[in-house]
Amino acid sequence: MILAAGLGTRLRPLTHEIPKPVVPVLGRPLCGYAMEFLRSQGATEFLLNLHHGPDAIRERVDAWAAGRFPVRYVVEPEILGTGGGIRNAREFLGGGTFFAANSDVITRFPLEEALSRHRETGALATLVLFPDPAKRYTPVRVREDGRISGFGEDAPAGASEGFFSGYQIVEPELIGHIPPAKHSCIVRETYAPLIARGAPIFAFLFPGGSFLDFGSPADYLEGVISLLARREDAGRVFVAPGAVVDPCASVGPDAAIEDGATVGAGAVIRRAILWPGARVAPGAVVENGILTPSRFVAA
Repeated sequence: MILAAGLGTRLRPLTHEIPKPVVPVLGRPLCGYAMEFLRSQGATEFLLNLHHGPDAIRERVDAWAAGRFPVRYVVEPEILGTGGGIRNAREFLGGGTFFAANSDVITRFPLEEALSRHRETGALATLVLFPDPAKRYTPVRVREDGRISGFGEDAPAGASEGFFSGYQIVEPELIGHIPPAKHSCIVRETYAPLIARGAPIFAFLFPGGSFLDFGSPADYLEGVISLLARREDAGRVFVAPGAVVDPCASVGPDAAIEDGATVGAGAVIRRAILWPGARVAPGAVVENGILTPSRFVAA
């Protein structure tokens, strides 16, 4: 299950135009990276919960998946949160162990190892954690035996700690513990009370993976730049096949020009993302932000 119902408030005003799960990232919708990663590890079908911009998300995901694997959707007329969203999809998720992942991060870790650990420990749920040396995120503290002792600075001390990546391996029995409230947070209203009662909620803390958060415009730009840096043969530039770039324009470093964008002669594009339909006039300079058809968002 890809959690895709959020409002994308931190990414505004960009999400007034395109919902966060499908903002373009080097030619594919953002949530497609989570789906491709899980698919490479053996996942065969996907479910997305939708609330904000459901038609736009469905259209873009269906066009990208293009029949390569099945994608189903469940729409939430009222947003239900990370816990309520999973509970609302219980008829799709009750058949066995399932993965849930946030739609706005790109990450890599040994999922097969995490799944093996999950099964060995008999966990009701296993949360994938990463180290947080910058102390940017809420800490998750972990006991010596791998059980989570709590969330936040007031949680009991653990042998180690990290932050929750949004990836979780879940047994269907957990769904019965999610409160039937209209809106609930899986961490606060489900995992925290279960941990307090001694339920087997475990962590898989992996120090060697990669994690990119696309929550804010600055995160979005930095995430795309990080992905460009991995494309060693592309000169830290991405130009989609359907983009139109004048040969006299200067593009890069760290530039992503999506399908349908147009760049005029003599224009300069660096440290920037151009969305589909964005137009750069001849001689104009676009840098340090995201250009859409209707606005420039500094990042």
